[in-house]
This record gives sequence, C-alpha cells and structure tokens, in this order.
Amino acid sequence: RTLTELVLLKGDVAVATLRKPVDISDLASRWSSSRLLVLKLDVTDAENVKASFTEAIAAFGRIDVVFNNAGYSMFSELEGTPDDAARALFEVNLWGAVNVSKEAVRVFREINEPSGGRLIQVSSSAGISGIPTMSFYTASKYGESSSSISED
Repeated sequence: RTLTELVLLKGDVAVATLRKPVDISDLASRWSSSRLLVLKLDVTDAENVKASFTEAIAAFGRIDVVFNNAGYSMFSELEGTPDDAARALFEVNLWGAVNVSKEAVRVFREINEPSGGRLIQVSSSAGISGIPTMSFYTASKYGESSSSISED
C-alpha cells in the first residue's frame, strides 16, 4: 500500500494487485482509473498472474516496475507442521514469486518497447540465516534476489 501511494504521489501510474482489493478501496476512491488500476490477484494461480499482467498492459501500455512482495510466514516446529500448511506457504512464497517473476520478465522482454524493466523481489534475511520455529518460511526465502532487465 505504501509503495502504491508513493508512486501515485510522485505522479506515476500504479497497478495494485492483492488478494482482497477491498483492503485499499479508500485509496482506489481517491485516484482515477487513469492513474490506479486495482486487481484481485492470487499469485499461486499462474493464469491469474498472466491475466493481471495482460489487464495492466491493456490499461497502461507497458509495465516498467514489478514489486513482487507476496508472502507470509508461520511459526511452527518442522516436525509439527502439517504438510498442507507447509505446501501452502511454498505455493505463495516460492511459486507465487516464480509465477510473477516469469511473467514480469516475459513482459519486459517481449512486450515493452523499448524492452526492459525492473523486477524487485522482496525477500527476508531468514533466507540467509534461519530463524527458530520458522524452518519452512526460511526455506521458502532461501536464494531470492532482486534483478533487473534493461535494454543495455
């Protein structure tokens, strides 16, 4: 939310994607659709990710920056964590990041004219140094990094 507000206050346009768009309905009511597009997005659904990028491109013509920050944590001992809970965390933290990153890179390379863009991936220091009772979260953050693709 804070980054979306900053982008708008600086005079740029923003596409805000979130599980519950109602959470920023106050923000959406303050900005016109020519400046802010709010989309419901489930990062675990690759087709939903692609559709969101398509809608953003239809609205604004290109995407210059993707701020990829979906994720959550849970406190639980490894041996006490139900498999379905651990898998759900990986679906969001790992595969959600992969889904968004793959589509961002495709758009930066194949859609943007001139090609290029910035992909900013939010991660966690837990990916470098583990945190007790957060083994699955730590594993889901290991190795994430920021990257960019430019026309250079």
